[in-house]
Amino acid sequence: MRCRPRQTTKIISKDGARLPGARGAMQTIASQDAARRGEREPLWTLFRVVFGLSALSWGGLALMAQLENHYVERKGRLSRVAFSDLIALAWMVPGPVGCNVAVQLGHALRGRAGAWIAGIASVLPFFMLMTLFAIFYRTPFVRAAASQTLLNHFSVVLATLIAITWYKQTRALVRGKLEWIATVLGCVALFYAHSPAAYVVMLGAAFGTGWLVSPVRNAPVVVSIARGDWQMLSALSLFLVLFALPLPHRYDLALLWPRLAGAGMTLFGGGFSALPVLKTLFVTPAIGVSDNDFTLAFSLSPLSPGPLLNVVPFFGYLVDGWMGALIATLALFVPSGCLVVLAQRHLHQLKANPRFEHGMRMLRAVTTAFLAVAVLRIAGHVPFNPVYLLTALFSGMCFAKLKVPVYVVYGTVAVVCGLWLAYGAQI
Repeated sequence: MRCRPRQTTKIISKDGARLPGARGAMQTIASQDAARRGEREPLWTLFRVVFGLSALSWGGLALMAQLENHYVERKGRLSRVAFSDLIALAWMVPGPVGCNVAVQLGHALRGRAGAWIAGIASVLPFFMLMTLFAIFYRTPFVRAAASQTLLNHFSVVLATLIAITWYKQTRALVRGKLEWIATVLGCVALFYAHSPAAYVVMLGAAFGTGWLVSPVRNAPVVVSIARGDWQMLSALSLFLVLFALPLPHRYDLALLWPRLAGAGMTLFGGGFSALPVLKTLFVTPAIGVSDNDFTLAFSLSPLSPGPLLNVVPFFGYLVDGWMGALIATLALFVPSGCLVVLAQRHLHQLKANPRFEHGMRMLRAVTTAFLAVAVLRIAGHVPFNPVYLLTALFSGMCFAKLKVPVYVVYGTVAVVCGLWLAYGAQI
């Protein structure tokens, strides 16, 4: 009995060349996709793309979404799994999440130079805009227009926005009984504590508690760190110590920028959680930033693209002009960028450790206390008046139900307040 020969599928191209069958075609496509992901992104292209996306992104989450759409969906430079790892890692380290993702993306595409280029491109749009806001804020016209009544209404809108953010983060991050207890204790500690050391101790205690009470006890942690990485970690630890130490007020201005770099090491909960932390640094007699200046900066923050930590150039300009804006931006964003690149090389070993992950869960839960205390402190500076309650109800409805953009709410409140003041002056 003769056996029929096994048939094979041949695919012929237009020019007559023989192409592989179905399996070979799939392998060829996979190899081409892998080669495309391995291409070197030109530094100028990387800068141009990240700068453009950052200029059109209000908030870190918007920047992450646009970066994923461009480099994963459209260009295929990274796989979806690889980009998800970048996002997860950005949430695990302090600093602005969107900028942390941009730095990691640049490092993945072009190494150390790419990390610097992508980091600068992600920061530059809001650096320029917030510095311009600070310049116009210094003019007599804006000083006269920014009445105390208008600032109070802006404070109410800001407190409402932070309260809604706190509600969303609490639902997402605080779930277990132990996490709720840690969050409540964190709120009480932050409300009565006004020292930077309290922030550092609270975050450290939250992580340590999560580590100790983890249900998995026999998971070893093995991380090999190079000598250069140890030097960088030592420098970042020194900044953190300078921020936490209770120094005399005469050193507030001299050590402002190193202490700002240390403050950035405590910012795990997003932009609004930085409000109590940054206030301890800038609202002091030696620095000269008033409560109104501080509140207005955070009110302007949602109007500018970038993460909510874009207030830092504003404060820097009020302290020392253009040079202060530049140094303040570098002090806050460079350490977190260096740390996230270091974490990209080592933290994947820790991420697989269940005790480490349990500690990070407790840490993220406690950071919601910064948002709650920020709302209470802003509300405490606003006089009790029914008109401010109307502003709170209006802004809450716009943010929670109607999803109205932040700049529309601020603009509406400013127009109504201006008409009210003009009508009252005529009467």
